[in-house]
Amino acid sequence: MKVISHRSLLPMLAAAVLAVSSCSDGSRIDSGSSPFVTDVQHSAVKRQSIGNCWLYAKASWVESLHLAATSEEANMSESYWTWWHFYDQMVGSGIREISTGGNYYTSAGIILEHGLVLEGEFLPGEADQQMSAAQARAESFVNEALASGGTLSRRQSRTPENVRKVLDEAFGSNMAAAEAVSRPAAEFIVGKTEQGTEVSLAQALSGNNQWNEVSFPRISGKDSVPGPAIERSRRALLRRVMKALNDRKPVIMSVMIDFNALDTEDATFKKSKVDEAGVGHQGGHMVVLEDYVVTNVAGFDGPLPEGDLPEEVKTAALDGELVLLKAKNSWGTDRPGRGLTDGYTRFDNDYLTKQLAWKWSEDSDASQVSYYTTLNDFVLPPGY
Repeated sequence: MKVISHRSLLPMLAAAVLAVSSCSDGSRIDSGSSPFVTDVQHSAVKRQSIGNCWLYAKASWVESLHLAATSEEANMSESYWTWWHFYDQMVGSGIREISTGGNYYTSAGIILEHGLVLEGEFLPGEADQQMSAAQARAESFVNEALASGGTLSRRQSRTPENVRKVLDEAFGSNMAAAEAVSRPAAEFIVGKTEQGTEVSLAQALSGNNQWNEVSFPRISGKDSVPGPAIERSRRALLRRVMKALNDRKPVIMSVMIDFNALDTEDATFKKSKVDEAGVGHQGGHMVVLEDYVVTNVAGFDGPLPEGDLPEEVKTAALDGELVLLKAKNSWGTDRPGRGLTDGYTRFDNDYLTKQLAWKWSEDSDASQVSYYTTLNDFVLPPGY
């Protein structure tokens, strides 16, 4: 068994580095068996129809911050941002197929340049829908336009005007009308400083109050274990995450998903499950954390439950041992075939922090795998 130090870390495969470049759109599960008070305020759960979990996670993050700052629930249009993501790929390019993948910084760039609109302002018919059928139709429509013989098959045809026309037809949208009512990120409030000054979304994305992506200290190799320095770094980072959750901050998490790890009996992704079942359907995924469970907390027997506990208990919990993280997901609700009830997923500590086997590609066989840490990174608020 190898012990890995910071200096001897092996380079990760591209699949690990790009863990959220494409998003799994499978079902999730959650216990939903008893009510609880959340640590983090969240808006209604939605269900992605294409591989753009990173945009749904960004919308959940924005909505949560806005809700805490203003007590108003907003329904961001992920379809509006998806339209612009497709547009940026298509204009003047030679691509033959649209990519639905991206990451935290891809979405930040789109929001800073194009602002945001509510779903009813972009696709009125989907204002109250949990899942966007328009996005799935648009992906197919656009790929046909880009393919040989399609209306945008030639690079020369991919002018801004032509691309806008195709995208509006694909989504059933009117982007010009949406742009007329779009809100600049600099004018959308998502928080306040300790001094009471309002913080805009633009500032949270790129200004003095910017949230920052922090990589989880990962290691590779089936028989590798983290050395003391990495263990300390991991512990310190997880403590920062728990502190942010204690203070009701919606921390974003990027993680690899293997559906063979899903335990429908207790609503948790577990390393033990995938160890038993072997490699399953896999992909990168992005979620927004809501709560956590810890054990070995001084003065308490057993694990502390989920829920909004007294401040002194929350403080003590920071020195406990993490059992699981709970996250708002973009896989929808009420999907009993997957044990899904309320749109929230749990990930146990072993699943997040140990090495699992990850296929080199979706078409790889069971022998074409590499082992590396499942958890990729967090996006934390300033000061944490």
